[in-house]
Amino acid sequence: MRCAVIGSTGYLGTRLVPRLLARGDDVAVLVRSPDKLARCAWADRVDVVPGELGGDPDALARLVAGADAVVHLAHALERADFPARDRAAAHAVADAADTAGVGRLVYLGGLRPAGDDASRHLASRAEVADIFLGSPVPTAALEASIVVGSGSASFEMIRYLAERVPVLPAIPWLAHRTQPIAVDDVLHYLTAATTLPPEVDRALDVGGPDVLTYLDLVQRYARLAGLPQRLAVPVPVPVPPGGPTVAAAALELLSPLPRALVEPLVESLRHELVCGDSLTDAIALLGAPPGGPTTYDAAVRAALGRRRDGTDPEERDPTPSSSPRDGVAAERPAALALATDPVGSGGATWRWRSSADSPAAPAAVWAVLQRLGGDTGWYTPPGVFGVLGWVDQLLGGVGAYRGRPHGRDLVVGDVVDAWRVEALAPRRLLRLRADLRVPGRLWLEFTVEPRGSGSRLEVEVRFAPSGLAGVAYGTALRVGAPLVFPSMVRGIAGASR
Repeated sequence: MRCAVIGSTGYLGTRLVPRLLARGDDVAVLVRSPDKLARCAWADRVDVVPGELGGDPDALARLVAGADAVVHLAHALERADFPARDRAAAHAVADAADTAGVGRLVYLGGLRPAGDDASRHLASRAEVADIFLGSPVPTAALEASIVVGSGSASFEMIRYLAERVPVLPAIPWLAHRTQPIAVDDVLHYLTAATTLPPEVDRALDVGGPDVLTYLDLVQRYARLAGLPQRLAVPVPVPVPPGGPTVAAAALELLSPLPRALVEPLVESLRHELVCGDSLTDAIALLGAPPGGPTTYDAAVRAALGRRRDGTDPEERDPTPSSSPRDGVAAERPAALALATDPVGSGGATWRWRSSADSPAAPAAVWAVLQRLGGDTGWYTPPGVFGVLGWVDQLLGGVGAYRGRPHGRDLVVGDVVDAWRVEALAPRRLLRLRADLRVPGRLWLEFTVEPRGSGSRLEVEVRFAPSGLAGVAYGTALRVGAPLVFPSMVRGIAGASR
């Protein structure tokens, strides 16, 4: 089967393409930004058609030529004229698919609110769906509410509200109900929709098993992330016409989310968005996701980097590396942030790096890394880790010095003082995760690379803050890291000579 994907470097596209490839499909993608595509792990496994969706009909014709199905996931929500742009794009895609004899169009839009006063965002999504459904090409227009996963704009809005707003003004809209859906479930339905028989030409609601208020979404996220419950202060007055603009401006100050993206999403909170009877039809036609529809709690745990049942944390960074070592982003679970997602996806992880060259071979540098901690110490200025450990013990933590294994090389899971080995690639990478009681998650990652006749050692400190205390801790790290870690990396490089 051959699938053409429009919006392949967007949030859902970057996650859908690997699924289609895993199924054995040939995949073609329309790409406006080759640089962004180059960061996708699957970039060399697809047919790339360079071009603009809105102004290059020849590129669109090349994309859909020979395709069995076209999946349309692009939108221009951050542009002020997004309804007109999305309308024009939908007509262009529908016409090109019809001309090429494509057998199936698949589109993901939004749930349709009751009444005729839909927000601009939801009205535009419905209009695009209707354009596809009115075309001669059989169409599956999937319609969903909030997609739960790191990188999803709606979910990131929930994350930053829970993380950084301890007191929520409970406007009436927060009491409206919605039916969120896990990103893995969305991808399941999108993949299955490409193989529907031609007689299926309709809209289908898709959603998870939970119907919750918008306030519930924030409070549940806070609980699952280990944060205090947010204090909701009732505001029993109607939301004024300029309310979404003010809320979007406030969120822009509190998060990396741009106002132009947030404002249409906030405006859509005025609607209740719950699946209709077609959800049952969707499951019958497309099949239920493996393991059944994912609950909101399970979807949030996955986005936080934890297992579905929440009983066993996954040992992995919920945010992607900002500079993948091999030049591309490794394929990661769909619920986690990818390197192609907007800045701040998965939480605003803070990073700081320092490096030093050594005339010694990588094996010699690696040998020093294998001896870190315990009696050897950390090559930091005197007393630094001691102070950290003392503060940690005051807070009921493990402290800075717990020793380390002796007489053998480190393996994943080993305790090294206040750290635990999370990942290890011999002679190349050692990643430690702190067991300290910090308001967030803290990593220390060492990489060793050949450099001429010697080697280069780099240390990267990563901190994913939790709540306002985490933001304050991250600020302190910004001040302290340049005073501590350059001497550490120089000391390790020097000891390897």
